[in-house]
Amino acid sequence: MGTKIVAVYENGVLRPKKKLNLPAGTEVELIIRPSLKGLIKLFEGVEVKKDAESALNETRERKLWE
Repeated sequence: MGTKIVAVYENGVLRPKKKLNLPAGTEVELIIRPSLKGLIKLFEGVEVKKDAESALNETRERKLWE
């Protein structure tokens, strides 16, 4: 069973954008990845001077996401 949530990272804490229906003390496992909105913001102002495949390969090498 799993639930997808959206959270914001602020001051060292992940804060869910919506209230979670979990009992206090429930342990959960997280997979962290930027949202599409976050990726778009990450690439704001970046010009692609080569073909798209080369640009994607460069970002993979810089490990902006995995």
